[in-house]
Amino acid sequence: MLEKLYIKNYLIIKDAKLEFKKGLNILTGETGAGKTIILDALMLILGERADYSIISSESEKLIIEGHFEFGNNKSVLRFLKENDLFSDSEDKGCVIVRRELTKKGSSRNFINDTPVNISSLKEFGNLIIDIHSQNEHQSLLKKEMHIDFLDGFMSDKKITDTFVEKYSEYKILIQNYNELTGRKEELAEKRGFIEFQLKEINNVNPLPGEDDELENNLKKMENSEEISVSLDNAINIIYENENNVLAGLLNSIKELKKAAKYDVELERLISTLESGYHSIKDSAEELRGYAASVVFDPLQIEQVRTRLGALTFLRKKYKMTMQELIDKAEALTKELNLSENFDFELEKLEKEISVKKKALYDICKELSKNRKKTAKELEKRVNSYLKEVGLDSAEFMINFEIQESGESDNYSIKDGGKNIKITSNGIDDVEFLIKANKGGEFTPLRKTASGGEISRIMLSLKASTSGKDNVPILVFDEIDAGISGKIAGKVGKLLRNLSASHQIISITHLPQIAALSDNHFYISKNETNKKTIAEITVLNENEKIKEVARLLSSEKITDASLNTAKELIKEKIKH
Repeated sequence: MLEKLYIKNYLIIKDAKLEFKKGLNILTGETGAGKTIILDALMLILGERADYSIISSESEKLIIEGHFEFGNNKSVLRFLKENDLFSDSEDKGCVIVRRELTKKGSSRNFINDTPVNISSLKEFGNLIIDIHSQNEHQSLLKKEMHIDFLDGFMSDKKITDTFVEKYSEYKILIQNYNELTGRKEELAEKRGFIEFQLKEINNVNPLPGEDDELENNLKKMENSEEISVSLDNAINIIYENENNVLAGLLNSIKELKKAAKYDVELERLISTLESGYHSIKDSAEELRGYAASVVFDPLQIEQVRTRLGALTFLRKKYKMTMQELIDKAEALTKELNLSENFDFELEKLEKEISVKKKALYDICKELSKNRKKTAKELEKRVNSYLKEVGLDSAEFMINFEIQESGESDNYSIKDGGKNIKITSNGIDDVEFLIKANKGGEFTPLRKTASGGEISRIMLSLKASTSGKDNVPILVFDEIDAGISGKIAGKVGKLLRNLSASHQIISITHLPQIAALSDNHFYISKNETNKKTIAEITVLNENEKIKEVARLLSSEKITDASLNTAKELIKEKIKH
């Protein structure tokens, strides 16, 4: 949800802070006071094109900042993770979006204090909000979104999930096939070079860690004389001299044992020294064995140097470690085998593609069947809501076309004389159509002209799929255009019901809608130093009653309008 919206130096809004709530947030106020500016500001931080003339005449910079909280919304969390935009807050669903415009024509955009481009703002905006107004920021007006909307309404997601999984597997298979076919000439040209490199590495036959081991052995062999002298001296000191360490330690233990007859505390020290004696004696024996293995052998030294030279030559030539050389030899072996068996590998992949494409097409047909069944249910629901919002003559329909391909490829399949195209959406091309008047023709939803009409159609669609779509914030402007009375009440109730699963922000002139708010903003304008400034007030319960009464009585508040306002607000409690 949108928790806070800061607007600074936007036309007649000098410095405003709006704190929104869950449920239904209503904006009412004087004509020209800046209600639409608030929605425009929201659209700006979600990537809409900037018009720098909107910066207040007395200021150099415009700032808009939105504070959002999405909890565990998977789409939002995935976007933040993929773009490395998580905030420092422990609440990973917390998002702060800021946009700054200057009169010099610069624009800076931030998500959680990280600079981002406009496309990132738009991508984020498409995930979190639908703004239904004359300015199109509406996912449901985009034909490419219709199929996702329909799939979201589908009760049984198993076939959709199966298709996504199998299409992904098939796509990887095609990528492997394309990579293989693209390498045929390359492998043929490089075969001689591959054979040369493989032979050169295999002739040396490097082993893991061999160079390090040889270098250590060579250092030992080249310095064997010095090592032998040091070892002999150490053994003599520990074991063989007249006053050697072991003899001295043994004598010390004997003396302590005499004293221990009178002080048992010395037993612990004696035990420690005896343990040390045996450890030193064992170590001395090991040193003797090690000393015997140190032999100066010129022939062996030369062999090690030759082997190290061969390994060093390979490392320097290929600029690789021993392990990387071993891995390269394995890769070269695979490439050589592939070049020798290329046609066989290609034929094997082509057979696999044929089998998996047929299986994928069967899933597509099953998915299409489910979509058409779901479409009938959605059409029925939307059409019932259209009547409730005052569009008695309107009719909603979901149109299906089978996508066809102009040429045969790995993403098309022949069926009934048609070359059917398989895409990431299956075989269906889906579009929402609307017939505004009886006797008229169905036309694409995106071509519907009236702003108020669009908003009510959108409301009907959203009400039909309440709780099933993933866009958490809905904004409605002009939803009350051309309606009043009983229809206005029904529109209000629909908004109210929809606010149970979405955060709703709506500009309205209708008391029937305003009365149902959970949070009510009143926007007015005042003259200060010959300048018009917008003021935004959050209404308390008494102020809300007066504002609803004002909307009822066309500015002049009467006792009758106050009583009616109270009754309308009571209706909210019932629902």
